Amino acid sequence: MKKLAFMTVLVTSSLFAQTATEIMNDNGCMACHAIASKKSAPAFAGIAKRNMRFEGAGAKATIMNSIKNGSSGKYPHFSGTKMPAFSHLSDAELTTVADYILAQSSKANCNSGRGRGNGGGMGMGRNR
Repeated sequence: MKKLAFMTVLVTSSLFAQTATEIMNDNGCMACHAIASKKSAPAFAGIAKRNMRFEGAGAKATIMNSIKNGSSGKYPHFSGTKMPAFSHLSDAELTTVADYILAQSSKANCNSGRGRGNGGGMGMGRNR
């Protein structure tokens, strides 16, 4: 009987698990962020690419931490924007959203620059 109850909980949980886009829509993420273009906050594609480059294997944990605890000052073009904390999200929801954000890295439109913030964008900086 316990095994049946456990299986019912597992099936029910997976049936009602939210997708990343549902979680982001429910929490207003798309009001500030877009997938590949800038709004009042960095694009998810740029966030993914930056975190993968600078954090490596820790990129997912860094993104989850920023979502859960909020952040500011990571992106110079958005220095006046603060990311609010979403501490009410579960670890499963944070994982779902972070995985989705990291999957957007291929959509980043910043392949030609060196990303060092010293004029290296578009291949025209002093570090050619």
